[in-house]
Amino acid sequence: KTKPGTATAVRTSDWAVTREVALPSVNMNNPHNMWTDRSQSVIYATQWFDNKLTVFDRKTGGLLRNVTVGEAPAHVMTRVDTDQVHVSINGEGSMVELSPFATQIDRTIQVQDSGDPGQPHAHWMSHDGHTMVTPNSNTNDSTVVHVAPGTIEPKVATGTLPIASGMMPDGSKYYVSNFLSSTISVIDLTTPHPTLIKNIDLLANYNPISGAVSGGFGGLPI
Repeated sequence: KTKPGTATAVRTSDWAVTREVALPSVNMNNPHNMWTDRSQSVIYATQWFDNKLTVFDRKTGGLLRNVTVGEAPAHVMTRVDTDQVHVSINGEGSMVELSPFATQIDRTIQVQDSGDPGQPHAHWMSHDGHTMVTPNSNTNDSTVVHVAPGTIEPKVATGTLPIASGMMPDGSKYYVSNFLSSTISVIDLTTPHPTLIKNIDLLANYNPISGAVSGGFGGLPI
């Protein structure tokens, strides 16, 4: 193995490590995020320091395929309605949609109409597979994608270096963690266009000058 990084299988009944997926053929370059298919027969793993999505057998760890998807693929999720695979291309400005089991690339979905590439990182999918949201780490905003047509809403400004997102189960709103501003953006999805509700300051109870703490706080959210 010439690249750093493996995928670890853990047995949750006793938290024992049961497998390290790496050798002899799965030479993943900094695997960053994983997901599974509807039947839980394969694992998708992104190679963040490369341009590939790795697909391997969940039970055996055997390599099925490496698919070239674009520069710095970060996160991967599936559509619940079609089992297609979505990969965020963190080094570019798009999401890539692949067929089930990632046998081929079906299309590329841009996260901005024009301007600087958004460099999306940890996206999230709605419960019905109809909506995708992305944190765009290069442009300090977030995109809402209508998945079937591949259209996007006007982007919503967030904090600095938004890096991950998570959606409510009913799809009413979603959250974006802003790594460098130490805030969480809350965005409403029930309005005609996505609307910022508020930014939660995770350092509000911490004084960086005196070091005084008045309550719970946190920084650099991922």
